[in-house]
Amino acid sequence: MPRIVFINLHANEFLVKTLNKYIWKQSCAFKHKYFLEYLISDPDIEVCNYVTEDGFTLIRSLPKPIMRILRKFRFLENRFTLRKNNISKSITTIKKRCDLRPDDIVIGYRHIPYLMSDMENIDCFKAVHMIHFHGEQRDSDAIRKADPDVLINECDLNVTSEIFRKYYGWYQKDFIVHPFVAADRFRRSKPFEQRENRCFSTGTITYKQHPEFLATYGDPCDQPTRKQILDNASSIENYCACYNSDYLEDSDLKKYKSTDNIFLHYYKVWYNLTHAGHQKKYFSFNMVDKFNDFQMCLVGEEILGVPGIGFVEGMSCGCAYIGQTIGYYESLGMKEGVHYIGYDGSLDDLKAKIAFYQRRENRAELEAIANAGYEFAQKNFRGNAVAASLLDQLIRASDSSDRNFC
Repeated sequence: MPRIVFINLHANEFLVKTLNKYIWKQSCAFKHKYFLEYLISDPDIEVCNYVTEDGFTLIRSLPKPIMRILRKFRFLENRFTLRKNNISKSITTIKKRCDLRPDDIVIGYRHIPYLMSDMENIDCFKAVHMIHFHGEQRDSDAIRKADPDVLINECDLNVTSEIFRKYYGWYQKDFIVHPFVAADRFRRSKPFEQRENRCFSTGTITYKQHPEFLATYGDPCDQPTRKQILDNASSIENYCACYNSDYLEDSDLKKYKSTDNIFLHYYKVWYNLTHAGHQKKYFSFNMVDKFNDFQMCLVGEEILGVPGIGFVEGMSCGCAYIGQTIGYYESLGMKEGVHYIGYDGSLDDLKAKIAFYQRRENRAELEAIANAGYEFAQKNFRGNAVAASLLDQLIRASDSSDRNFC
């Protein structure tokens, strides 16, 4: 069994609570913690953290001479973080590239540069996780430089993402599809017949201003179907209960400017971490209860080519999920009309599909879809099942790779 090696694991907030989070007393979105726990629980797997020269992450963007000094404390940061997360005895720390082994599987994360640090110099099997994919050219260049053997994402971006095909056309290898996992709190608690026969629509609306996004899609909105519903909430009230929220709603975040000096920049960082708030209405209700209040749910997809995690959460709560039929869900093994209700992304088709299932004679079919979706989620979107599948796919991809030395 090969070793699983993460790049700067101690700084990956999807896997552990990082030192920054401890200092600022922030909560963490442990999106992949279940995968780390699954690996640690297997006695046949050795989990490693390769702490690179770029592995001091508590403070960033200081002058290079200062950073060279601070980076000497990277192993102390690693040791503290692993101990605070109660995994210090379960993780092997790798301090030098030459200590990597020929059959290691090395995993980097795209969303922060130091989580892919030194990958271009590693000649083991390499996987890059594309979570929080944005489609920027600089990311494409960095990933191409890292030369991964496989990319991982919630969907096969070759199929679902126009911007990926446009700026990552050089990538001709396979994707490993890594589904979202619903937290344990997302459970079915109310009988279907006691729920309101409307669609519950939820999800945050965000915007991307980088040139590649605008050149591809024209408008900066990343979730246009969510915005469409929010903008028309009153006119579709009989079909859909809108709980979507604009990310900038009620925001008092202090914006960063290129003209800020270092003291002003870090003051804004501190203020935004400790004082700034937004989406107060969105966070004022219990999401699990809302899913259980409705027979149908909708979480508009990202135009980038990725569904929202809310579709897994809604299905896990027993809702009949409504989603676009452009390949998002088929890549996960779901079938339209069986596990979810498909629509073409337009407001007219959405109203037509909801109205169809609001009719008394179609209620049995609606409940059948909800039940099939629920069973599918229980089998395929729970932590251990997803972790086992991801590990199996990584091992099989590694076995078939032509890399055989470090």
